[in-house]
Amino acid sequence: MHLSHAQIQQFKIDGYLVLPSLLSAHECEALRTLTNAHLSARVAPFELETEVQYPGAPKSYNELGGETIRRLRLAHERDALYKKYAEHPTVVQGIQQILGAESILLNPSHHNCVMTKQPEFSSETLWHRDTRYWNFSNKYLINAWFALGNERVENGAMKILPGSHRWDVLDNALDDDQFLKLDHPDNQWRLETQRLVPLNAGDVLLFSAHCFHAAGKNTTNQTKLSMVFTYHGESTSPIKGTHSASRTEITISV
Repeated sequence: MHLSHAQIQQFKIDGYLVLPSLLSAHECEALRTLTNAHLSARVAPFELETEVQYPGAPKSYNELGGETIRRLRLAHERDALYKKYAEHPTVVQGIQQILGAESILLNPSHHNCVMTKQPEFSSETLWHRDTRYWNFSNKYLINAWFALGNERVENGAMKILPGSHRWDVLDNALDDDQFLKLDHPDNQWRLETQRLVPLNAGDVLLFSAHCFHAAGKNTTNQTKLSMVFTYHGESTSPIKGTHSASRTEITISV
């Protein structure tokens, strides 16, 4: 499947695009089963909610919920099934079209994970760009977010500020962790443009890593699971000596 001209233009304007029903119900179920097995067995490496200290996360390992896993890391290397979908032809070809690239590389140091929002102990993610702590030669990176179940406001679906991948933002409009300050005058009109991006199981959201996005807590009694990987073209490269270049990038055939 190739993206239409309208889809490519939508991404360039808004900074994101939803590819509906890319995975079947059977495929989503297989990925959920695998993920729940890794969560139950606590297969390393993983990140805990308490490590990031986002709003709502447990404050320490010793308190209730302190061992809640936020993400399973290194998904591409973790299991052949994750690798298969990280290299999904439709996703990779779509990103290639958007970037106008000859080749596509997956960066294993950023995202490359299965994100969880677990009941009761999930955290809220404030408005940020993924590129805030990444180190690349330019900002032309795209994330692919695979919804393994329905994503709605109740379980912490993603919100995006459309077009924000093209914004210049004042340094003092960001806090020390590079989150948008909610009370800064220059951010008020920006925040008013926010859109919720509800997804159905099997949908894939492509979005610029330079686009501001956020997500709420999971207020349901069911864990939300999503895979996410980061890609770029040959004109973008990680800067040597930084975390972005700490693992060998993976060239994906398209």
